[in-house]
Amino acid sequence: MKLLFSTIIISSFLNCALADSFNFEHIGQSPRGSDVPTSRNVGYSITYTNKWTAQNHPFRYPSSDPHYSSFLWASHSSDYVMWENGGTATRGIENVAEIGSIGALRGEVQAEQNMGNVLDDVVGSMIGTAFDGATSISNEDLCVDASHPYVSGLGMIAPSPDWFSGAYNVPLRDEKTMTWYRRVRVNVYAWDAGTEDGDNYQFNNPATTGGVISAFMAGDTEDAVFVSRNGDTLRVLPVAELLFELEESSEKCATNTEDPTDTFLITARRSGNLRRRDCEWARGRRRRCRMEIKNEDGEGSGRPVSEQCPVACAGL
Repeated sequence: MKLLFSTIIISSFLNCALADSFNFEHIGQSPRGSDVPTSRNVGYSITYTNKWTAQNHPFRYPSSDPHYSSFLWASHSSDYVMWENGGTATRGIENVAEIGSIGALRGEVQAEQNMGNVLDDVVGSMIGTAFDGATSISNEDLCVDASHPYVSGLGMIAPSPDWFSGAYNVPLRDEKTMTWYRRVRVNVYAWDAGTEDGDNYQFNNPATTGGVISAFMAGDTEDAVFVSRNGDTLRVLPVAELLFELEESSEKCATNTEDPTDTFLITARRSGNLRRRDCEWARGRRRRCRMEIKNEDGEGSGRPVSEQCPVACAGL
């Protein structure tokens, strides 16, 4: 759809920078750290709490049946982009944004899972009546590991032409300490999928060609969806709060969290002699993880150390 843009001409670079800031913003002391290393597979519960209300977003707020579709969340590596500001909506994103169907998107996610770019996906419940504080809760823990520490997802804001809310590429690990965050709490905003025309909360509008995903931003008038007035300032308020909470004892996700304790043989780099090592020797060391395991006769096994030590070598 075409948004109600400000009559003030703003450079495309500035628009992109502003929209990027609308992906998510941390609340309070978020993110909170933990001492759980990223070598352990863990799970996260996901709660989406609604803030989209007539008080916060008064312009043309729907008089009946404000709701959200089901949500789809996926944990993934940096090689997968579910959606992003300025990107073109896939068929899966279009179906979520226009009709609230997650089936096609789940198919796209599972295809990426087969290629190793996605680890897990979960469904968040629909919000039948979007009152202040209404929640969508994931149906099970979302598993993450050292190679798949990011989360992306979305659900439809309804009724609407092609509007949705969610977040993309939310990191759940602390890059400095290589530990999992215990709690990540962020504000999230409304987005336009760019696939259908319309500036009201209505379905079945003409399709848009060549549209891109974009955030709603305040211009010079309060007569625009998701825009609110705060004194002399126009602003776009978040439509929800998104909470990720660490479930380190998740039964679903606690598979392959420890390497075998068996030792193995490698050829020492300098002396050329066989040396017996264990997975702690290889932990976090890319070169060591790529070395070939030898048999007792010093012959190559065809197996890299990373195959013996998947946890110690995760992400390398």
